[in-house]
Amino acid sequence: MFQSSTHTRIPLGLALAGLALAGLAPLPASADPIPPQVEKMIRAAAKDKTELDVTARIAKRSNPKSAKEIDALVKRLKAYADAHRRYALLRQGFFQGWKGQGEVGASDSTGNTRSTSLAVGLNYARNGLYWDHTFAATADYQRDNGVESKSRYFASYSGHYNITPRLYSLGLLSWEDDRFAGFNRRFSEALGFGVAVIKSPKMSLALEAGPALRQTSFISGKYESKFAGRTSINYRWEILPKLVFTEVASFYSESKDSTTTSDTGLTAGLIGSLSVRLSYHLQYESTPPAGLDRTDTTTRLTLVYDF
Repeated sequence: MFQSSTHTRIPLGLALAGLALAGLAPLPASADPIPPQVEKMIRAAAKDKTELDVTARIAKRSNPKSAKEIDALVKRLKAYADAHRRYALLRQGFFQGWKGQGEVGASDSTGNTRSTSLAVGLNYARNGLYWDHTFAATADYQRDNGVESKSRYFASYSGHYNITPRLYSLGLLSWEDDRFAGFNRRFSEALGFGVAVIKSPKMSLALEAGPALRQTSFISGKYESKFAGRTSINYRWEILPKLVFTEVASFYSESKDSTTTSDTGLTAGLIGSLSVRLSYHLQYESTPPAGLDRTDTTTRLTLVYDF
């Protein structure tokens, strides 16, 4: 007579399957929770992407066991900030979101030499989700010993449609009046594409190219309307937090004429929204009217106010 056993026998196949499933089960997370003060510091830095990245690196260095949790928090904060930015831009009206910059410089001398000069500029820019808009205007005027020696006025508008984060299409309208360069007025209309070769918070470089149409009224009374090719470069380098170098250059090529312009600037912050800018403008006309130089240059020292 056999005695009954109180233990339940488990088939061998079922036991092996159970061990296999146990081996595949995820191990308990090894990352420590983020200390409350550290998390508060990271969330406070979320308004600025660069500051957030720097704060996260410091936090991971001082709390290595919480590195995975810190990375996850930063990822969530960036996703939330990007979604909030896109939503705000979608709801933004055309007359909202514009940022401006005005600059002015003047000099006056008397005595053996009497000279008066004035340089003013105005820039507006608006960056949207798909469209970016820019308006710029400058005026340079000078009299030496009662005789006008410089009189240049310029205004332009450009609109960019963002196809990808780096590629965009563009439309440009500009007007200029510069009798000392040989023309009373010149209208230019251009289309084309641009590419952001470098795109970072401290440095940017964009190249543009496309066809253009220019209508020029010369001081000699001659009028021309010609098709041209246009290329341009737009460079910005933040050397220091309050020291920025910029270069904007364009080239128009017609059948028997060409125009090259270059605006080089160095802007240094002073107090708050006030800064000082040293700039150099160069304009080269390949075939100016008889008796005029091909190259004109202007050096400015102006005060700049951001608004």
